[in-house]
Amino acid sequence: MIGLYLRHALDETPTFQQHSESQEKPQKLSIQQVFKQHSRSLFICMGLVICTNVSYYMLLTYVPSYLTHNLGYSESHGVLIIIAVMMGMLFVQPMIGWLSDRWERRPFIFMDSFMLIFLSYPAFLLLNSHVIILVFLGLLILALSLNMLIGVMASTLPALFPTAIRYSALASAFNISVVIAGLTPTLTVALVETTQNLMMPAYYLMLCGMFGLATAFYLRETANKPLTGAAPLATCEAEAQELLEQFHDHIEQKIDILDQKIGHLQRKHQNLADQHPKIN
Repeated sequence: MIGLYLRHALDETPTFQQHSESQEKPQKLSIQQVFKQHSRSLFICMGLVICTNVSYYMLLTYVPSYLTHNLGYSESHGVLIIIAVMMGMLFVQPMIGWLSDRWERRPFIFMDSFMLIFLSYPAFLLLNSHVIILVFLGLLILALSLNMLIGVMASTLPALFPTAIRYSALASAFNISVVIAGLTPTLTVALVETTQNLMMPAYYLMLCGMFGLATAFYLRETANKPLTGAAPLATCEAEAQELLEQFHDHIEQKIDILDQKIGHLQRKHQNLADQHPKIN
C-alpha cells in the first residue's frame, strides 16, 4: 500500500516530463540497441546488482539454512538472529544513503568490496564459533557489508543512464543480474556439500567482492551531479553561484580548445601554402 501511494503521489521529474512532451510517440529501442549504445553503463549496472544480490541472498536466504542445517541451531534460533540483524539494517541503510550524498558513492562501493574480500572469512569463522555473541558479530559484519551497497544503489543505478532509456536499461540489466545472483543459495549449498568445507560461503563472497571492486573502478562518481540528460539545479544562492562558475570554467576551457584547434589548422594551411604556392 505504501508503494502504491508513493507511485501515484510522487511527480515525475521535470526532465522526464519534458522528454515525454517533446515526443508525439514514445521512442522504441530494442534491447540490442540499448546494449550497443550503452554497453559500459549496462555492464557496470549488472556488476553492482550482482554484487548486491549475491550478498543479499547469502545473508538473508542461505545463512539461516546454514545456521540450522550445518551448524546445528534450531530454526527459530537462526531466524531470530537474522531478524535482529535485519532490524538493525533498517537504521543503517538511510544513514549510508545520507552519507553517500555528502561523501560520494564510490567510496562506499569500494568499502563494501574490501569488506567482502577481507572480512568474509573472519565473519564465517565467527559464525562457526558456536558462541552467540560472536555469531551475532559475524552476522553484523555481513549485514554492514550488504548495507554499504543497498544504501547507495537507489541513487547510483538511475544515474548510469539518460532519461530516454533509463527504465528499459535498468530493467534489462537488473533482471539479467538477478537471475545470475539468484543462484547463490543453490550454488553455495552444492559447494558445501561437495567439498564438505563450511568456509565455502566465505570464498564465494570474497570472489563477489573482487567482482565488485573491478566494477567500482569503472564507475564514474554521480553524487551531487545532475542525472544524465538533466539540467543542473540549484537549491540556494551559493549552489547557483557554484554552477555558474563551473559553467563559466567549462566555456573558457572549450574556447581555449577551439583556439588551439584553429591555430593548428592555420599552421597546417600555411605549411601547405608554403609547399604549394600556386594554391593561393
